[in-house]
Amino acid sequence: DDRVDASDVTVQVQKGEVTLSGTVNTRDQKRCAEDCAEAISGVREVINNLRVARDNGAGQSGQSASPGGS
Repeated sequence: DDRVDASDVTVQVQKGEVTLSGTVNTRDQKRCAEDCAEAISGVREVINNLRVARDNGAGQSGQSASPGGS
């Protein structure tokens, strides 16, 4: 699907379970990647571990850029 830049996306499949991991640019791309995987014949479950890239240096869930460079 050309709506998703999958350059940094890894797809693993095991027994009909698809795991998506890596980074996409937008939340829309994250949702679209999951929708694309679910649409494939034989897929029973999709685990979406994709993260949305942050360009502003401040992450979510307590993750932020560390000035100490950890």
